[in-house]
Amino acid sequence: MRVNRWVGGLVAAGVATGALVVGTGTAFADAPPPSTAAASAGPATQRTCTDRIPALLARIDKVTARITGDAATRGSTAWLKDKESKARAAGDDALADLLDARVAHRQERLDQLAAAKRTVQDIQQKDCSS
Repeated sequence: MRVNRWVGGLVAAGVATGALVVGTGTAFADAPPPSTAAASAGPATQRTCTDRIPALLARIDKVTARITGDAATRGSTAWLKDKESKARAAGDDALADLLDARVAHRQERLDQLAAAKRTVQDIQQKDCSS
């Protein structure tokens, strides 16, 4: 019983999809392609340019500042190195190795953040300049 419903629903969906494709094929052919100028002037693009891109750039700057901060900045590379040296001095080699791996990953993260910032700035310049 359950299989019959499933097959019946599948057939009905296939017939409906086929009717839509055949019936609207000429409507799609008659419509002109949307222009990029009209698409870029929409409210979604304006919100992206005024809210989202500046928020992304601020977040990237905030994370970059945290990573490159001094030993007093929690989460910075210097802070992690300080914690690592204290862990080694205390004899906690497992924690020291974990912190050392995080320090090694920080430079990769800085490179990723720089690339992301360039990408966002390129998008901002291309799509948001009036």
